[in-house]
Amino acid sequence: MPWIKRNLVVVISAAVALALFGFGGWYLWSAMEKNKAVDEEIGGLKSELNTLTSAPQYPSASNIAIAQRELKRVNDFAAEAKKFFPPSPAPASPLNNQTFAALLHNTIDELTKEATAAGIRVETNYHYSFDSQWLPVSFPPASLQPLNERLAEVKQLSSLLFKAKVNRLERVRRARVNDEVPAPTAAGDYVNETPNLNAETGMTMWPYEVVFHSFTPELATVLEGISRMPEAYVVRSVVVDAAEPMLKPLAPVAPANAPPARRGARPGTVAPTGLETILNERLLRVVMKLEVIKPAK
Repeated sequence: MPWIKRNLVVVISAAVALALFGFGGWYLWSAMEKNKAVDEEIGGLKSELNTLTSAPQYPSASNIAIAQRELKRVNDFAAEAKKFFPPSPAPASPLNNQTFAALLHNTIDELTKEATAAGIRVETNYHYSFDSQWLPVSFPPASLQPLNERLAEVKQLSSLLFKAKVNRLERVRRARVNDEVPAPTAAGDYVNETPNLNAETGMTMWPYEVVFHSFTPELATVLEGISRMPEAYVVRSVVVDAAEPMLKPLAPVAPANAPPARRGARPGTVAPTGLETILNERLLRVVMKLEVIKPAK
């Protein structure tokens, strides 16, 4: 004890040194454990990489050749499938401001005459979703070809409705084309959708909406006609409502020679004389959404 008292500083220094030595040893051991874990992880990744590079799926000349053959098969199949989706026919003459304006006016005039000949009601001076192009004498050059294609499709759909003998064509709506300048009064000419480009197949879906009045046989004729069209028209939805409210039926009136009513029957009723079937079909208002599938340019 006297020695410790005389050498207290030395003893304390030795104790601190011993503690530091112990902490250093523990820290070294922890670092070695961490390095060991990292080495094991690196070893596992190396093993996985060796497994992948030595597997049969590893890119090789034979595998690349197989992939190229499969890609060619897919491209050939896509090219063959596109034959079922014909593009719009080329215009008879090069498109410019004058030729498109003449084509538009002639097409609308033909549709108006066709509707009149079939006895189908169409709004007076209706331009079949081309109200924005009816008066202008110049059009953005990039819009001429898409507008020409949409005009051809609108003519197909309208003629189909006229041949089906619908009662009334209320409207035709379409998607806007690029660079088209809509008139302020032509908001009802367009659907709230844009063309959908499928990059994988190289096809574009152009949406349309037609609203017409008809009875059920004419509606069935329209649907059958769409299925038989050479162009790829796809019906997305059909919403049917009554075109006019049903009138309140009149109260039955007994004929003069009707037999007396049975006991317990309500006043005003007569005894049945036989079965009678009356079909009173109502005029329908049909909202049909569809799209035409075309190869992308």
